[in-house]
Amino acid sequence: MMTRGRTARHALAAGCSLLALNVHYAFADPPPAPTPAPPPVTNLGAVGTTETGETEVAPSATGDRAQAKEMKEQAPNVIEVQPYTEIEKLPDVSIAEALQRVPGISMESDSGEGRFINIRGMDADLNGTTFDGVRLTPSNQSSPLGGSRAVAFDAFPSGAIGGIEVIKTLTPDIDAEGLGGVINLLPRTLPADGRPFVDASLGYGFEPLRSTGVYKGDITVGTSFGLSDSTAPWNPDANSGGDRPFTIIATFARYDDSRGIDDEEEDYSDSPPLPNKTLSDLQMRWYEYHRSRQGGGGEIDYKPDPNNTFYIRALDSGYEERADKHYLVLHGLDGTNDGGTFATLPDGSFAVTNANATTQKTNTDEKIENMVYVAGGHSLIADTVKLDYRVSWTGGFDAMPDTAWGIQFDGPTIPNLVYNNTNPAAITWRSPGVNLANPALYTLSPGNVQNSPFQSSDREWAGAIDATIPVPLMSYDGQVKLGFSARFRIRSDNSDQITYSPVGTVSEATLAEGPDSVYYTGLYNIGPNISPAAFSKVKLFASDPLDDMISNQEAFQHDSENVYAGYGMYTVAIGQLGLIGGVRVEATDARYAANVGTTQPDGTTLITPTTSSTSYTNAFPSFQAKYTLADDLIARAAISTAIARPGFNQITAAKTIDYTQFTVSEGNPGLKPTTSLNFDATIEYYLPKGGIATFGLFDKELDNYIVPTTLFLNNFNNSGNVFMLNSFKNIGGAEAQGIELGYTQQFTFLPQPFDGLGFDGNYTYNHSRGQIRPGEFEPLPSTSPQNFNAALFYEEAPWTLRIASSFVSRNVFSVGSTRDTDIFSSPRMRVDFQGSYDVTDHITLSFDAKNLTNTPLEFTESEVASRPIQREFYDQTYLFSIRARY
Repeated sequence: MMTRGRTARHALAAGCSLLALNVHYAFADPPPAPTPAPPPVTNLGAVGTTETGETEVAPSATGDRAQAKEMKEQAPNVIEVQPYTEIEKLPDVSIAEALQRVPGISMESDSGEGRFINIRGMDADLNGTTFDGVRLTPSNQSSPLGGSRAVAFDAFPSGAIGGIEVIKTLTPDIDAEGLGGVINLLPRTLPADGRPFVDASLGYGFEPLRSTGVYKGDITVGTSFGLSDSTAPWNPDANSGGDRPFTIIATFARYDDSRGIDDEEEDYSDSPPLPNKTLSDLQMRWYEYHRSRQGGGGEIDYKPDPNNTFYIRALDSGYEERADKHYLVLHGLDGTNDGGTFATLPDGSFAVTNANATTQKTNTDEKIENMVYVAGGHSLIADTVKLDYRVSWTGGFDAMPDTAWGIQFDGPTIPNLVYNNTNPAAITWRSPGVNLANPALYTLSPGNVQNSPFQSSDREWAGAIDATIPVPLMSYDGQVKLGFSARFRIRSDNSDQITYSPVGTVSEATLAEGPDSVYYTGLYNIGPNISPAAFSKVKLFASDPLDDMISNQEAFQHDSENVYAGYGMYTVAIGQLGLIGGVRVEATDARYAANVGTTQPDGTTLITPTTSSTSYTNAFPSFQAKYTLADDLIARAAISTAIARPGFNQITAAKTIDYTQFTVSEGNPGLKPTTSLNFDATIEYYLPKGGIATFGLFDKELDNYIVPTTLFLNNFNNSGNVFMLNSFKNIGGAEAQGIELGYTQQFTFLPQPFDGLGFDGNYTYNHSRGQIRPGEFEPLPSTSPQNFNAALFYEEAPWTLRIASSFVSRNVFSVGSTRDTDIFSSPRMRVDFQGSYDVTDHITLSFDAKNLTNTPLEFTESEVASRPIQREFYDQTYLFSIRARY
């Protein structure tokens, strides 16, 4: 039996006990009032509110750790804030890698970099992402669990963003989509006084694995100005309205590299009585990616008078990537090829006969892009009612528009092959008498060439308006906030696959170029590579137009999803106690269009268009309390709710029926969204110079959690055969609880020069549980039980030094039909370093060293570490740069 009821009661008791303590103190003699905080640096729009009803503030372009902690302290709810000035202290080239440093977050990697983010053990598809409060749509559709709702944060260079806010307890004025929380990207902003500024950097580095270069640059400029008298002397009191009613800021960042990846992948033969570690194939994969990541954006504000501000804001970020992949694949390693045999040797090696080899080449050009445009404003009516309003358009795009080539050369039968995978990190093999690196042994066969371009887009129009009205509670200041929003979303997937065959016989030897690819620390020789230019000389003809058309139609999706929301909430400050409560209501109206592909017993396939529609309405109450126990000590308690709508590939109307393979794969249009009831309790102690010590508990009680299913259907459609059905379903419930600890402090109490030393660290324990298969209650996918970050730093002008580690423990990456076929992401720990020196007040030199531990990305079949299915590593990255600030 699950313990969700007991854990919920424990969390609720903890939260209510803390709340009772808050209320007791509120009406008792209050402690001394805290020192007033400095005024906010800038406005965030209608993203959230403080306990006094004022609009939340964001770190500025020159914001530091202290300002970020002030933002956390002022917030009425549980949030984490990481300003740009902290992000740049480590070699985190994308927002994904910056987010991994935040308490409660774990990062999923791909291609040697962070990509998707999990919050408090919730899979990336279950969380929300916004840019200054405007919801972002995904670009990369290949999220870890295939829901296609997660934003890939490797599309955002760190230099294009002003900071990160992670909202862990949602208030009614925030979109409810975010079971784990919402990641809010903050734009760069002007300094508090509105003075002109320039912040720019330029860097060069290298990656030793392929001896390739790294190039980096970013620039942000901003100022305030007027149209009537641009020569008026600077007056900091008139930087908005008066002489200078306009402010403008623009930013651009770019990061180029040619990352190498050494990869080894395995498939196992689960056919007793063969030994447990018997392979069916071994794939040796050599990769090189050339990625150009860039992001740019800006904002123009106009403040004609003290009561009105209007703005236009934009961000366009993403990357273009050219991938070159070269494989040598050994097949039939379990002796199942025709005439094959299998034997175990005394030293634990396996000997097989009649195995065979293929070589494969992949060349792709992909473009990933996220765009957001916002126009809005803030107005004060009759000196009491504050209106916030905006309209927005966001888009996420992923395309391989022209080049997505996959090529396979069939190779020789191998009379005798011996392999040993006692060490799963380095499988060895030998093929006496056959040099499998010789390209003359491989021939391009009919149907072995595919170009598979595709286009995916996810676009959304949205509008929102909020009104904040003073409504005192007895003698206490209070405010009512009301709002309405609407989002109109269109998502589409299209594939343009074409299969080719060569004209005549083509030997790989006629196309191979350069020396053999010897890689994986010299362990594997997979022969020479083929450049796209060399392969373009091959004469091809389209060989399977009908099959390609069917495949493309089966991949088609066109979805629309509209969400209408309204909310009301009340905020009041009662002495040292701040209370905020209310409810949000969201109505969802969606339509999903796709195709059903049915392969008949004779091999022909029929395509039938299909659609499904769904609509539902959910209410999301929230109640949060914050009590200032002392000047620097705050206690919080919260009860909140959230939603995660079914993934697009889970609820799709698409279906594939194959009467030749006896399989059915389909989405489940009847899926319900997953909802959660969340309990939080935290204590925060604020220390000098942006230091903080925190302790927090959380509990999430999930309803209608979605899991994949595999069923066997007897006499499917009266066919007389048993079919395997792969789909998705809601389970009755699931739970996730955890503990979060954080500690950041510069040790200013030490004598000089040691007073520049400090520590920045956090630890998260996650526990989750759900019935992922009938009768099996296991941890939920993407829940890493142990996560920590730890950094030692020295900050004493002119030096800034920091060495940091990040650790993520093993977690379920994807759910299989049994626990033995579940895929697990192995534990990983990475260490990075940065050192910088201020040459002058305006010029800084820095050196970055990323991934000093050469941490591999590894996945295993089941929890057994000796059954890896993928292991890739990247080596280090070194970067030298110069930054100028004026």
